[in-house]
Amino acid sequence: MKRRYILAALAVALVAAAPRTTAAQCSTGCAVGKRACMMEARTAFSSCRATCRSSASPHCRTSCLADVLTARRACRSALGECRTSCPPPSPCTGACGQQMASCMQGVQATGKSCAQDCLAQGRAAAAACRQTADPVSCLRTATSQVAACLRGCANHVRDGEADCAAMLRGCLAACQGGSPSGAFVD
Repeated sequence: MKRRYILAALAVALVAAAPRTTAAQCSTGCAVGKRACMMEARTAFSSCRATCRSSASPHCRTSCLADVLTARRACRSALGECRTSCPPPSPCTGACGQQMASCMQGVQATGKSCAQDCLAQGRAAAAACRQTADPVSCLRTATSQVAACLRGCANHVRDGEADCAAMLRGCLAACQGGSPSGAFVD
């Protein structure tokens, strides 16, 4: 699913949520979407770096950096697209937006907790490696496990975003005057 559609969906989420101008509400929604996008990019970067610790490839870290820079550019680009594609506010789209905002907050909280759990498990495994016969091999294994765990977190965030967008698409389709074609989420 493309980031711009997720960001546009998040913009809908906040269009009617606060007593500010529509432009400010939409901009706020787009910013929330950008933060979610950046969180996914950071988690994927952490996973990639952890994989590099157990890799012999000299270009691994360079590849991770290139990937995160590309993801950040995509997030910034999607933010601009989001700001230009906000639907007109209505009570129905506002209610859909509130559901979307709640859904995305849950995804963000779960993703953050997941990443923190992975890192805590990695620290515990690294501490346990000090007392093994082959600590270097043990640390490589622990690092690989942290990388896999972080990849799982990034995938969970991506899947959660898709589920929230699908929920929003269904809600907007039910709104009269909303976006029944799903033009803002795809």
